[in-house]
Amino acid sequence: MGSTRLDRGVAAVRSRWTDLERDWQSVAVGATTVAAIAVFELQIPW
Repeated sequence: MGSTRLDRGVAAVRSRWTDLERDWQSVAVGATTVAAIAVFELQIPW
């Protein structure tokens, strides 16, 4: 009984951790893109 609750808790923590990792990866990709545009003075055709 307690094991099931623990398993659900662990699964919830892992899920949240995965979400946070994905968020940080998105931030890193965005920051790299902005930095590359600034360093290479790339023009973005809007």
